[in-house]
Amino acid sequence: EHTYVKYVDPDPQFDQTPRWAEVDQGPESILPERVKLGYERNYFAEPVIDSGFGPFALSRLAYETGGIYFTVHPNRQLGRRVRRGEVDPFASNVEYFFDPEVMTRYRPDYVSVAEYQKRVQSNPLRTALVQASRMARTDTLNRPAQRFVKTNEASLVNALTAAQQQAARLEPQLNSLAQVLQAGSDGRDIESSPRWLAGYDLAVGTVLAHKVRAEAYNAMLAKAKRGIKFEDERNNTWVLRPSNDISVGSRLEKDAEQARELLDHVATEHRGTPWGLLASRELSAPIGWEWVEDFTDLNPPQRNNRPNNNNNVPRPGRDDQARMLQRPPPSRPVPKL
Repeated sequence: EHTYVKYVDPDPQFDQTPRWAEVDQGPESILPERVKLGYERNYFAEPVIDSGFGPFALSRLAYETGGIYFTVHPNRQLGRRVRRGEVDPFASNVEYFFDPEVMTRYRPDYVSVAEYQKRVQSNPLRTALVQASRMARTDTLNRPAQRFVKTNEASLVNALTAAQQQAARLEPQLNSLAQVLQAGSDGRDIESSPRWLAGYDLAVGTVLAHKVRAEAYNAMLAKAKRGIKFEDERNNTWVLRPSNDISVGSRLEKDAEQARELLDHVATEHRGTPWGLLASRELSAPIGWEWVEDFTDLNPPQRNNRPNNNNNVPRPGRDDQARMLQRPPPSRPVPKL
């Protein structure tokens, strides 16, 4: 729905440095069909994916009048990521494109609002997905602390307690999102639309993965607070490393297994689609955590700050003409696109 356009001022008398301007392209469906997870502090970092479908209103108009709405992009590439440096001026920053023939099966429902709502209410799977997708953006575990130096027991416990705060804040939000989605599980066996099945399975798998990741992180910190001993007495640091092992409860282990099964199913059954791509990306990130011991030198050698006996080397002479740099061209605000 949203992306950024590589904007360069069309007047060469002004600064020609490329800038990124946010553009509202319009949703491809009447209501949101994808949960909003992560990137709460930096929308620009969220990968932009082109499904090949245009804004809903224009696409429906073309569809119902016997025409076709297709998108054009000068940097379209299939099968690989398009990097920002490859994007032409005035083109949108789209990282991934997909084969339109494959995407035909995943076309949005080009129907009236009343008919769309009727179809959504016909299956609890669709109802749950739309309800979850309309919820506020939920943050995910973002760069959590992973290295804890033990100078003494009290300082270690304090550091572990402080690190638990982020996960503790996220757990209720992720639990709420997961509960809304789980309410639609009874409709999975009767759903025939590849688009709705892919969207629902991806949503449940992704939310469960982030839920387990946050809860397992919190539980591993709590476990360390109860006391863990170094195998090597010379070590003084605990490192919480991502791992696919879940060692802090059978419930989390069960949720992690369900997340992997759903994501693997989406990556396999919906390969070559946005849902398959996102599932594969999620599978590449471990869900659990493990403790690894390490050593941190608490008394590193000081830098050599010996004086040079005031024997400062004089700077070379400057060429006044070389210093007379041309003033850069003025810059104008990016207009509303």
